[in-house]
Amino acid sequence: MKKIIAFGGIFLTLLVLAACEDEANTNEEKNHVNQEVIPEIDFCTCLDSLPENVEACATYYPSPLTEQDSIDRNIMLKNCLGEEISMMDTLTQIEKDSAMTAYENDLSLEIKEIAEEKEDPISEDCKAFLEEYADAIKSFSSLLDKIEANPDDINLMIARPDQEENLYSFASKPQMFQCSQNEAFKKQVEILNNKRDKLLSN
Repeated sequence: MKKIIAFGGIFLTLLVLAACEDEANTNEEKNHVNQEVIPEIDFCTCLDSLPENVEACATYYPSPLTEQDSIDRNIMLKNCLGEEISMMDTLTQIEKDSAMTAYENDLSLEIKEIAEEKEDPISEDCKAFLEEYADAIKSFSSLLDKIEANPDDINLMIARPDQEENLYSFASKPQMFQCSQNEAFKKQVEILNNKRDKLLSN
């Protein structure tokens, strides 16, 4: 009788071990199947909108929730399309406003990209005109510094009206009319005019 009970116990133990092994094998097979179902997905792949990628793309790249998320998404999109990423693409609206204020008050007169250029880029010819105008304002600023350092120099005083006239002449140059259809160009001219007027008021 004891032998029968012992044999039964061993048999039961073997059954339990076999069941556990079958369950482990089943779980391993499920994991293997799951790994095969989940495709290798990157953001660029998701731009193709293939039906088999929709679920994975929604999981890995959900809709942006914050402004920073939108900025990051825009940068990823430009990377996929091979487009150039500018400094303006990386800034939040608050940072853009702060940068714009600093630019408007900066009398170094270096032409910098503004937000309007993303929607309406300025042509190379019009950019060259802006640079020429900025250089004329720089020249006038330099003259004012010399006058301040040498207030009794009559030659410097004589040169001032001519340079002022040159600055105002930019308003009637052909490029001003040819480029003024561009909103970004008009904004850049407005910024330069304000800098010019600050210097003229001295």
